[in-house]
Amino acid sequence: MAAFATPAALAASLRPAFPAPRLTATRPYRVARNLPRMHTAHPGPAPSASTRRRRPGEHKGFVEEMRFVAMRLHTKDQAPREGQQEASALPIDAWYPSKSHFMQFLVDSLAVYHYFETELVTPDSPHRIFSRFVNNGLERIPALQHDIAYLNTLGVETPQPTVAATRYVQYLRDLLEDKPESVLCHWYNYYFAHSAGGRMIGRLMQDRLFGGHEFEFYKWETDVKQILNKVRAIIDDVASSWSREVKDECLKETSLAFGYSGTVLQNLAKAA
Repeated sequence: MAAFATPAALAASLRPAFPAPRLTATRPYRVARNLPRMHTAHPGPAPSASTRRRRPGEHKGFVEEMRFVAMRLHTKDQAPREGQQEASALPIDAWYPSKSHFMQFLVDSLAVYHYFETELVTPDSPHRIFSRFVNNGLERIPALQHDIAYLNTLGVETPQPTVAATRYVQYLRDLLEDKPESVLCHWYNYYFAHSAGGRMIGRLMQDRLFGGHEFEFYKWETDVKQILNKVRAIIDDVASSWSREVKDECLKETSLAFGYSGTVLQNLAKAA
């Protein structure tokens, strides 16, 4: 399951998920004389889908491929078996933000979800793949607006979105123009992260800052597991017609999805 990157993992997560191979210099050599004449070798056909090496999780569908790449960006304490990042210097249990910090987190989250739900996933989206996700059940705008209004009743003023949030939204807009399929990686990671690690963080903040008050941001109208299963099926169906190259380009966005979402989450990563 996708999850938000902790601050310690941000630097690593902003690196590409698939680093370029290293090139090793070779020593010059002499061509021996009087060797038998060799026939020129002709390259064979490119590997077919049946002979090339499968990506991890590929046999289960594209969602499983994205999940596998995302899990590598978890810290070892978050995912002991699959996590590859070192634990954060400020673990989540040590986060003690103020109510104003939590408000900023909600406002920044709203900025990102507003892009996803009003610009990207719309019935008349020019990119048909995103119109498939209209009314999917994961929408967060009404819940966030409700919670921001609740904080106002506690005397917490509503700030403007931070540069981190607006920068992420602009990155998504630019990416949509160049590689629309790759935006699906960000959409998947942002929503699925909130349903997993995001809920755990939310429970901690609710108990620590608000006496156990339950925020709408961490609730769904129906069983969220059922919603996620439905959305997984749509993603797998959408990606089933993509080429391997398009899928790999999408997977490469995972590290940036973690990095950008982590900059929003940093609103909460405050020491006591």
